[in-house]
Amino acid sequence: MIPHSKPTLGPAEARAAGRVLASGHPAMGPEVAAFEREAARWLGRPHAVAVSSGTSALQLALAALGAGSGREVLCPSYVCSAVLNAVLANGARPVIADVDRQSYHLTPALVKKALTRRTAAVIVPHLFGRPAPVREIVRLGVPVVEDCALTLGAGVGRAGSLTVLSFYATKLLTSGGQGGMVLGDDRRLMESVRDLLLHDNRDAYKLRFNAQMTDLQAAVGRVQLGRLKGFLKTRKRLADRYTASLGNVPGLLLPFDAESPKRTWFRYTVEVADARKTARALARKGIEAKPPVFRPLHRYLGLDPGRFPVAEELDRRMLSIPLYPALTARGQGQVIQGMRTP
Repeated sequence: MIPHSKPTLGPAEARAAGRVLASGHPAMGPEVAAFEREAARWLGRPHAVAVSSGTSALQLALAALGAGSGREVLCPSYVCSAVLNAVLANGARPVIADVDRQSYHLTPALVKKALTRRTAAVIVPHLFGRPAPVREIVRLGVPVVEDCALTLGAGVGRAGSLTVLSFYATKLLTSGGQGGMVLGDDRRLMESVRDLLLHDNRDAYKLRFNAQMTDLQAAVGRVQLGRLKGFLKTRKRLADRYTASLGNVPGLLLPFDAESPKRTWFRYTVEVADARKTARALARKGIEAKPPVFRPLHRYLGLDPGRFPVAEELDRRMLSIPLYPALTARGQGQVIQGMRTP
């Protein structure tokens, strides 16, 4: 079976992890501090706090922005459930909006329509490698958490009040299975994030979280960050081959921005008549493909699907096919053949 996703790890990551283990100090320490500095420099933001997961990054970012009980957080329906988890973990009320049909993102018009006096923040994910209109949403005057978990390297991550990253095993880079980061420009706001992260040995008690990244994770993440440009080039080469090979397949709609230089390729998503039926057919050919969002958020909350027609349509039609640096030319050829034949 050709897997849908797969991490790209090698001897350099193993050596980095072994060095930390040999030091006898695998918990948070100098490797984490170095990873924070390097990631901040890479993204172009002055401050960074490494954390245990992308979900933790979202939760801490929202907490630092005061998105708690009695406040609302606006987020798109067509996104993974980690966004919903982070909002609810802070005690805030999630306000779910539909997305734009072409870009799959929140737009300024959709955000403006859903804002209330209780809105504490808007979470704006850049989906699948495609930049969202964050700067335009920021101009509406509400704090924005810019979620770059799927789009690192596309020139995004510098506009929101805070930026969050995920280093899960199959993201654009990994810190060894789990990990995340919060980045920002405002020193006091970032100090609030760090204060929420460090829960022990504190004079004054308040609710804090044990969500620290370890030096073991950070050492792997630093190696992966150094390899990221190469990863992105490989992903683009694979995406270009898909675009050239699948453009004339009946009933298959390729990414509308396949030729755009302003995106990265975390996912190669296509539209078909029935995504889950197509995924089952591909599985019989030894190819794992998936809907890129398992279930829209409005479904988890039992909201009227008629209020989210775009998210409902995307849920039916969107399919993600294998795309990652470890995918071989032969494996990709098998995926292409599987997509071209009924």
